[in-house]
Amino acid sequence: MRENSIKFILFSVLLMLFFVLSSCTKKGSGQKSDMRGLADTVGFALNPEQIEAVVAKSVDLERDSLNAEKKLFTEPWIGGICPHDDHVYAGRVYVHLLQNVKAKRIILFGVGHKAWRWGVKDKMIFDDFKLWRGPYKPVHVMTKFRKQIISALDTSFYLVSNKFQTEEHSIEGIVPFLQYYNKDVEILPIIIPYMQWSRMDSLAGALSAIVSKLIIEKGWQPGKDIAFIISNDCVHYGDEGWGGKNFASFGCDEKGFKNAVKREYGIINSYLAGEIEQPRLEKFLYTMVEKDLFTYKIPWCGRFSVPFGLDFMYHIAKDMKHAPLKGTLLRYGTSYNLGRMDIGMDKPGVTAPRSLHHWVGYAAIGYK
Repeated sequence: MRENSIKFILFSVLLMLFFVLSSCTKKGSGQKSDMRGLADTVGFALNPEQIEAVVAKSVDLERDSLNAEKKLFTEPWIGGICPHDDHVYAGRVYVHLLQNVKAKRIILFGVGHKAWRWGVKDKMIFDDFKLWRGPYKPVHVMTKFRKQIISALDTSFYLVSNKFQTEEHSIEGIVPFLQYYNKDVEILPIIIPYMQWSRMDSLAGALSAIVSKLIIEKGWQPGKDIAFIISNDCVHYGDEGWGGKNFASFGCDEKGFKNAVKREYGIINSYLAGEIEQPRLEKFLYTMVEKDLFTYKIPWCGRFSVPFGLDFMYHIAKDMKHAPLKGTLLRYGTSYNLGRMDIGMDKPGVTAPRSLHHWVGYAAIGYK
C-alpha cells in the first residue's frame, strides 16, 4: 500500500515536471511571440475564400469607376488613405485605393483607438513581431528595416509594444486586401496615438529622414518598391451606439445624412485632396479635435494617423527631392448608403449596425 503511494507521488511529480518543461520550451521557442494574433475575427476576411468573395463583389459593384481609374491612374500610388471598417461595409472603398498599390513593401500608419486607455501619447508605437496573419499565408514584417529605423530614432520618439499592436484593429483590416493584390507583400506597422501638431511634425520629420536615407541606400523607388498607407475611418455619426455620445450634428434623418456627407467632402477637399501642405494638415488636426486632443470636434478615427502620415509623406518628398505629392479622392461612401454587401457567405460579418442613427464614413485617397 505504502509502495503504491510512493509510486503515485513519484509519477505525479514527473508528470508535473513534464508539463512545466513543455511550457518553458514553448515560451522559449518564440512560436507564440513571432506571429501577431487577431484583434477582430468578425468583420475582416480571414481566409482566401472570404477575401476573394469580398473583392469580387466589391469590384462587381464598382466596376465602371474602377476601370476608369485604371485608365486614368497608370502610375502606382506612392501613398494613400484607406478605410479599416468591416469588409462587407467598406470593401467597395478599399479596392479603389488598393487596386493601384503595387509596391511589395508597405509602411502602415494605424489609429490608436485605445491609446487613451494605454496612457500613451507623443510616441510612435512599433511592434516586435516577425509575422502578421494574412488570409493566404503569414505576412512578413520588414524586421531588418524596422530595426534600422528604431536604432536611428531618438528613444523618446517611440515605444515597442506587441500588446498594443495586437489590441488595435486599424491596420489589421487593410492587410487582407494588400495580400490579395500581392501575395508576397511585406509590412511595417506603426500606430499613431495622441499628439499635438508640433510634436507630430517633429516625429514625422525624424522618421522621414531615416526612411528616405534607407530608401536611397537600397535603391528603392517610392510607389514601385515601397508605399505608405494611412488607416482611417471618417466620421462616426448618429445618436445610438456610440457609448452614450451623440454625434448627430445635423440630426438623424435623410437631410441630416446629406448635410453630414456634405461636410465630409468639404473636409477632404479642404485639407486632404490636392498637394500635401503642412498648414492644411495642422488645420485638419484641430478641425477634428480640441486643443486638449481628447475632445472630438468631428469624430474621425484618423484624426492623428492622417495628419501624421501625410506630414511624413510631405517630408519624404522633400528629403528625396521628389515633387510634392498630391492626393486624389477616389471614392467616398458610408455604411448607411453602401449597405452590407451580399458576398454569398456569412463571414466576414459586421461589428456594428447601420442606420441613420449609426453610420461611418469611408474615403479612399491616392497620393503620387
